Amino acid sequence: ASPLDGLESRFEQSIADIMGQMHKALKPLTHRSSVSRVSPAARALFIVGQPIDVTRSPMDFPQALTRLKDRKASCKDADSVLLPLDVPPKGLDALVNGLAQTTNCDGLIVTRPHKESILRSCTHLTAAARAVGCCNVVRFHKGAMIGTNMDGDGFVGGLIQQRGANAVRNQRCLLVGAGGAARAVAYGLVQNGARSVCVVNRTKARAQALAARIPGVRALDALPSSLNDVDLLIQCTSLGHNASDPDPVPRDLLRPPLVCCEVVH
Repeated sequence: ASPLDGLESRFEQSIADIMGQMHKALKPLTHRSSVSRVSPAARALFIVGQPIDVTRSPMDFPQALTRLKDRKASCKDADSVLLPLDVPPKGLDALVNGLAQTTNCDGLIVTRPHKESILRSCTHLTAAARAVGCCNVVRFHKGAMIGTNMDGDGFVGGLIQQRGANAVRNQRCLLVGAGGAARAVAYGLVQNGARSVCVVNRTKARAQALAARIPGVRALDALPSSLNDVDLLIQCTSLGHNASDPDPVPRDLLRPPLVCCEVVH
């Protein structure tokens, strides 16, 4: 039997367990923390993207890890550090190949614009990564590089944490944007029982491609003139990183009881 037999299902289950714990760990955070001292025995993790200075993950990671160790017995001896790397597209393959040769790097968190191109470096993909065609976590394991996508689970998990167990079930959802994050969120919404999931994008062909890839998703030709038939509005474009960015949805459409979310932080 291959040493990788059953690894995908165990990896997906461990990711699900850790996601639940991380949601609980991050909830009480009230301030940023930084790494003041790194043990020479620490396991290294990197978050790679460009630009990378918009991510909060390295600042939140130390406190989240501390709380995770307190809550989960199997993680009590964890010694890890998460560091950001600003990586241009042309440098991604060389970076991943180099890090895979190290003995103290456990993997990567992947953000834009690398979520699709990282697939070519992965030796194995979980069901979620295969379904959405991109991944945001790569685990290095005994020479293998296992890619998964936690964006959908992360979004749905956060929504349930904030709004209760039925935050997604039977909800009418509209996604604005059709990139990798939107595909993952759409997949997560469908998997968690949304009544309907529609997507609209500036480039209609991309919305149609997303709908064709994720069963249960419907592409719209344009943003509706009214959102009265929408329960959840999810902003999945890159708009919002810059103060000068325009609103992705006209503000006069945003009226209670509509729940508005976005994946940009």
